[in-house]
Amino acid sequence: MLPRTVFFLVGGIFVLTLAQRIKCVSSSRYFIPSFKANWHKANEYCFFLGMRLAFTDSVERHNAVVEEAKRSEVLDVAVTVLWLGASDLGQEGLFYWHATGARVRFMNWRSDNPDDFGGVEDCVALVNIPDKGWHWHANDAGCEAEHYFICENDEHGQEIKEF
Repeated sequence: MLPRTVFFLVGGIFVLTLAQRIKCVSSSRYFIPSFKANWHKANEYCFFLGMRLAFTDSVERHNAVVEEAKRSEVLDVAVTVLWLGASDLGQEGLFYWHATGARVRFMNWRSDNPDDFGGVEDCVALVNIPDKGWHWHANDAGCEAEHYFICENDEHGQEIKEF
């Protein structure tokens, strides 16, 4: 299945469609692309847009990300998973925000997480699976899994740069 977000490779440079540029430079702090990627590609794509994977480093920011996800076209009431910008790739069990290097102090983990299930869960996702008791909780997940993701501007309404 082809991704619904379309970008073109022109002379080795990705070019966004007009609709993507309009959405990315809107006054919204967040942007959720309509395609899935592994955590590393999600990071690259957000950076390509002049953004970063979203931070949920406070109750307020967590709630803002959840509200954006609920308004998104990728919302699935049964299962929604979005990559966030934290990982413990540098040292197991110590989670850091990728874009700043700051240690994660707040995260809305479910009570049994992070658990590094199978020894391969290093990247953080926001998960909503109501039937399984996941209500917009953070989960450490395998970085190679493909999920939707949420990018954020460093500053609310900051215009992105097109490459």
